[in-house]
Amino acid sequence: MDFRTIFSLWCISLSFTFTIPQAYRVVRKNTVEGISVPSQLQNVSGSILWVVYGIASSTHLVVLANLMTICGFGTVVFMQVRLKAVSAVRALGVEISVVFAALIALAISRDLLGVIAVVVGATGIVPQVIRAAKTSHLVGVSVVTFIMVVTMSASWGIYGLMIDDLYVALPNVVIVPSALFISIRAIQSHMRYGSSTIA
Repeated sequence: MDFRTIFSLWCISLSFTFTIPQAYRVVRKNTVEGISVPSQLQNVSGSILWVVYGIASSTHLVVLANLMTICGFGTVVFMQVRLKAVSAVRALGVEISVVFAALIALAISRDLLGVIAVVVGATGIVPQVIRAAKTSHLVGVSVVTFIMVVTMSASWGIYGLMIDDLYVALPNVVIVPSALFISIRAIQSHMRYGSSTIA
């Protein structure tokens, strides 16, 4: 087994697990305070697009990693619905629309679906960056998840360069600094507010 294969397994293992701390935090703390609804809906949407792309291209690891991501982000969205941060109709409407959009894009071209998945996936963190910049109350945000996102995205960026695939490498130019910023803001919030869900 060569270094590139070992490194790809490292990247995949992070992709499988990075949403777990965030899902655990919202359930354990019973709060979604500070978590951007648009960001979570977009993250689920991006993973749906990647699942469809992975099925179409017979890339089973892409499918499995994104099914795990849907479970993690889906738990957060479920808690956002439960705690009335977003309506169930809106959440389901967005994701059902994405499934149809993915199938339509795939009918046109698998490459088109891939480009859409890259754009949606790479920018899903932006609403959370905006939320983190606008509020100091981020009690629901998992620091561990976003530190894992920094590590995972830096790893995928390096891997993309190793295999000369800019689709894999470029999204991480946005994701790494964004996740680092969110991590720092969440640490500051946790130190300031502790476990309080009231700002």
